[in-house]
Amino acid sequence: MSKVITASIICVLLIGSSAMADLANSQLTSIGVGNTIDLLRGEQQANAAQNLVVDNVQCVTGMCNGQAHEALFASIGQVGDAWGHCALVGLDQQVSAIGLQSQTIGDGVAPKAQLQSLDMMAGQVLGRGEGAGGANGLQTVVLTEDQTGTNAAGTMSESSRILGMQTGNVYGEPGSTAMVTSQMNVSTTQEQLAM
Repeated sequence: MSKVITASIICVLLIGSSAMADLANSQLTSIGVGNTIDLLRGEQQANAAQNLVVDNVQCVTGMCNGQAHEALFASIGQVGDAWGHCALVGLDQQVSAIGLQSQTIGDGVAPKAQLQSLDMMAGQVLGRGEGAGGANGLQTVVLTEDQTGTNAAGTMSESSRILGMQTGNVYGEPGSTAMVTSQMNVSTTQEQLAM
């Protein structure tokens, strides 16, 4: 008899405590990609291409229809080619991105809070010297973050978008030297609180 009463009390406490629970989501994504070509004299040619796609989504629903949803999408492309005849030719492409999302959504009519940041750095360097040669480089970056929190008291959402492209060409005849450098840095931060 005492076992049945104890089990009933625990069950009631668990149901009662979950009815007042908050929904919490956190998502951290770190991306790094690089593409390098180095030609050191002689008769040479090189090509390199890569594409990276990241798609992170998470969603949670509470007992009183509260919802928390977070999504990050990234598409990064890098293409490079180089050729040389007794030349020093180089291409270096680098992209790094960090996305952070965090939210707490109170179930029922409780408060809601969101934090979102998206940071991206992209760099491209093309250079050549001595003999005849050249290089071409192209980088594309698409980054998106979205988060939405809903409860009986309303909805809040945040979105960030970063779209970028870098292209560079370098060409030269013997005895000339050339370098092209491109750099992009973006940082976004958003924060909301609804009491």
